[in-house]
Amino acid sequence: MIKLKKYTALTLCALTLTATPLTALADEYDQKIADQDKKISDLQQTEQSAEDQKAALEEQVAAVEKEVSDVLKEKTNEEKKMSDLTAKIGVLQEKIQKREEQLRKQARDVQTNHDAGSIVDVVINSKSVGEAVKKTMAVSTILTANKNIMEQQTKDKAELEKLEKEAEQRLEVINKKTAELKEKQDQLVQTKLDQQVKINEIQASIATEKGQKEKYEKQQEEAEKKRQDALKALEEQRKKEEEARAKAQVEAEKQAKKAAEEAQKAAEEAEKQAAAAETAKQKQEAEIAQLEAQQQEQQAKQQQEQAQTVTDTGASQVTTNPAPTTEESKPATNSSGWASPLSIGLVVTSPFGPRQDPTGASGTQHDGIDFAGAAGTPILASKGGKVVEAGFHWSAGNHVVIQHSDGYYSYYMHMVSAPSVGVGSDVSAGQVLGGMGTTGNSTGVHLHFGVSTALWSGFVNPAPLLGI
Repeated sequence: MIKLKKYTALTLCALTLTATPLTALADEYDQKIADQDKKISDLQQTEQSAEDQKAALEEQVAAVEKEVSDVLKEKTNEEKKMSDLTAKIGVLQEKIQKREEQLRKQARDVQTNHDAGSIVDVVINSKSVGEAVKKTMAVSTILTANKNIMEQQTKDKAELEKLEKEAEQRLEVINKKTAELKEKQDQLVQTKLDQQVKINEIQASIATEKGQKEKYEKQQEEAEKKRQDALKALEEQRKKEEEARAKAQVEAEKQAKKAAEEAQKAAEEAEKQAAAAETAKQKQEAEIAQLEAQQQEQQAKQQQEQAQTVTDTGASQVTTNPAPTTEESKPATNSSGWASPLSIGLVVTSPFGPRQDPTGASGTQHDGIDFAGAAGTPILASKGGKVVEAGFHWSAGNHVVIQHSDGYYSYYMHMVSAPSVGVGSDVSAGQVLGGMGTTGNSTGVHLHFGVSTALWSGFVNPAPLLGI
């Protein structure tokens, strides 16, 4: 149970490392959306302020419009008065004209019929004093009447001039006030229109910022979907590796048990041979055979113990330099000259080629094949050659790179501890290079086996070379 908890913790750690970049991206979109909300809120406040100013302007416009209406009413009344006054003026003008005609006529009559001697003639030609008095009074009456008409005519003309002047002054005041109000009304209407333009610009800005916010929200949704897909793919990869690892462990235990049984039989046979030896030489040979059988039995026990060990990068009990194997323990090479890089059956957990990046740092191209196995399972040279790299790398972990005579390079990564060979060493096929582990950029115990045509470039699929 404790071992299972350790493996689960490692898997969760890998999931966390994978999710961290995507989570940071989601946080970045959250911040962008929050910034957009603030911009929109500020613009909406500005819009409200502009609307308030517009409402105040509308009130002012309404007030001025009422004032204009009142003045127009006053102007209408004054124009009506002006019309009435004009009618009066017309009547006065008609009266004055008639009087002037009458006066001119009377003046002609007086000049024609009543010259300086006319009154004397009237008196002389009168039959009596009474008739003379009557005729004299008649002429005087005519003259007096003409004088009264002249006086009335003068008064009417003065009144006419006064009325005309008063009408002109009233009309001038009304027209001036109307013009002022009209100008004020035009200014307010223009200001109101300018305010509406400003509001339209703010509303356009709000629409733009809302559109940007929707864009960020959509990008956030896409990022979240990618994160969920990555987590799902990683979880599927983890399950696949766990199943393959369990299968490999069962196979390793089975092979270790079989090796232990064979070693036990060999030991028993050696004991029988030692007991049956008749000569010292035969006894010595039997003891040597017994010693070899005991070594095989010890190695089988070590493999059985290693097969039962769950992923633990700090497994100090793993032997990095196991006892030399016999010729029978070396894997057979295929027609291509490449042998299995493991002492157990090959179980592929991740093939060569494109795949979902399990950690966020490896890329989507897998340059090798991942094989499952237990921590400490011996890793073997797939082909003889010269070691050109042996050490630790942040991504490959503890690893070995071998250059072969045919121009190929082979790679063995994520070993549990430092390799058992050094740079410059000549290794043969089947030679132990180290034990399986999960060092470097890894999510669980496995061997990353790769083949390339140049050092760290030109990677090819190892599967055909291994015959799988």
